[in-house]
Amino acid sequence: MLQKKMWTLCLVPLLLIAFFGGCTNTNQLVGTANGKTVLRLGTDTSPDAPESRGAQKLAELLKEKSNGTLEIQVYENAQLGNMRDRNESMRMGTIDMGTTSVGFLSVYEPLMGIFDLPYLYQDKAHELRVFDGPIGHEIDQKLQAEGLRVLCYFDAGSRQITNNRNPIRTPADLKRLRLRVPQSEASLEGFKTLGAWPIPLPFSEVYSALQHGVAEGQENPVSLIFYNKFYEVQKYLSLTNHQLFIQVLLISEKTWRKLSPSEQQLIMEAAREAQDYERELAAREEVELLEHLKEKGIQINEIDHPEEFAAKAFPLREIYSKRLGQQARHLFERIDALRQ
Repeated sequence: MLQKKMWTLCLVPLLLIAFFGGCTNTNQLVGTANGKTVLRLGTDTSPDAPESRGAQKLAELLKEKSNGTLEIQVYENAQLGNMRDRNESMRMGTIDMGTTSVGFLSVYEPLMGIFDLPYLYQDKAHELRVFDGPIGHEIDQKLQAEGLRVLCYFDAGSRQITNNRNPIRTPADLKRLRLRVPQSEASLEGFKTLGAWPIPLPFSEVYSALQHGVAEGQENPVSLIFYNKFYEVQKYLSLTNHQLFIQVLLISEKTWRKLSPSEQQLIMEAAREAQDYERELAAREEVELLEHLKEKGIQINEIDHPEEFAAKAFPLREIYSKRLGQQARHLFERIDALRQ
């Protein structure tokens, strides 16, 4: 009897060690399945939009380059939360990857808001010189300190205004227009300066806001206007080109540090190739989808004097320079120096 009790006492610690050891091992395997690493990537847009197709291309390339040992699962349509939520989840390490506009990153680094100001860039080539050069590299360095890392910069197209009230041809046409804008300070201040009445809402709520009259209009690239069927609830599309729009593809720094150097290299290679694919796609579709929108019945117009809009937005530079100091002034100067 005594011998049996001693055997039981010895067995209990062994069972506890096995149990807790098993739990620890399970934690180490989070994000893995069948010997492969699985990463989750979230976007705001529909599967057809260039941003989401760029993410899908990244997943395809990485699977091929890693011989199936690295897998990215893409969740479109804000299934993993809106931009703000995804950014915070990536910082915490609960989401691996995601896309965001640069302006949404101003909560971590206030200077980031500058990149979303209206009429900042001369043209698309100027914008890409900004992000593909030293400034883009410095953005990455600043974000790494906040738990985020830049993989690449997708081209999300040029933002245009749609509405139900009237065509936008001059800044006066924007006066007190109830316009849905992203939930970023730069977008809110930008359209206040241009004379509109901005209403900040998540992208997932735009269609409903237009449908029910919460907002009279919205502003987004042509691809998002088309793929999200805003033409069903909007009469006019005005080609204001007020913001040349970049979407940053980020990875959680916590996720990054769990990867081996060879895995990190494969991800960076795949991201560069996905960036090239997405940018070419976005440029092509910006032209093609305008024709499709005409066929859907939306009335399209160009603005008469874009310099009038740019002049009205110009005071934002001084506002941001006073608020953020010499660093902001220097950033504006560096951006302007890349004009040609």
